[in-house]
Amino acid sequence: MKHNWKHIIWETFTWIILLSVLIISLGFTENQRGNELCSKVEIQILDSTVNQFLKSEDILQILNDKNYKIIGQPLNKIPLNNIESDLFKNAFVKNVQIYTTIDGTFKIDIIQKKPILRIINYNYESYYLDEEGNLFPISNNYTSRVLIISGNINEPYALFSDKKAYEAENQDILKRETLLDDIFYLSSHIYNDSLWNSLFESIFVNEKNEFELIPKWGDFIIELGDTSNLQNKFTKLIAFYKNIVPKLKGGEFLKISLKYNNQIVCTKNNKIYE
Repeated sequence: MKHNWKHIIWETFTWIILLSVLIISLGFTENQRGNELCSKVEIQILDSTVNQFLKSEDILQILNDKNYKIIGQPLNKIPLNNIESDLFKNAFVKNVQIYTTIDGTFKIDIIQKKPILRIINYNYESYYLDEEGNLFPISNNYTSRVLIISGNINEPYALFSDKKAYEAENQDILKRETLLDDIFYLSSHIYNDSLWNSLFESIFVNEKNEFELIPKWGDFIIELGDTSNLQNKFTKLIAFYKNIVPKLKGGEFLKISLKYNNQIVCTKNNKIYE
């Protein structure tokens, strides 16, 4: 019994010594790393195959404009939090991660915002809406091929650039009704469905603030109305494309309306039937 206690005490003591040595070694290594000078900067735009709003040169320009000295500086003297904060302020940046490697490399990984819609308002001001409801400007580097909405849209970018589109109705910035929340709801519904995302080319907002869908296939306009009962309206549209469109020769209808409950109302092209 005494032997067992001695064995336990000796084993515990041994582990304490080993852990102490490990902690001291890690602290020494970390201190060494902290004093190591930065040898190079590496910037990766991780989603560059999807969007090209930003280039590595743009990130370097931000660092230069802010007078950050990185190359040749001790790693522990580089203000990582400040740099990260400044990069987050860029309108195209969704996420940024900054870290250093054991060889003295200062690494910046960037993920860009992902647009689902391009908005062109009635003043011909153009900006993007992303999947999280953020607005951000168009880029001189790259134009994303996304759904376009235009027409009677009276939402200036400057008033909503720092706000969520889906909260626009509650913000009362314009002292009148805004369509941004409905625009986000509709565009998200289309974007997240592979069928609708491939079918529609653009959306138009008419003078009644109702939505009209312009399909890539079909020589008619689809009147959606408002965004109420959206799922039901798209279910009716599926039935129309499945049962009616294959029988059309082309040009028979000017408009297909989904605004009415439990029915689809088609407006004939009178020129075809003259």
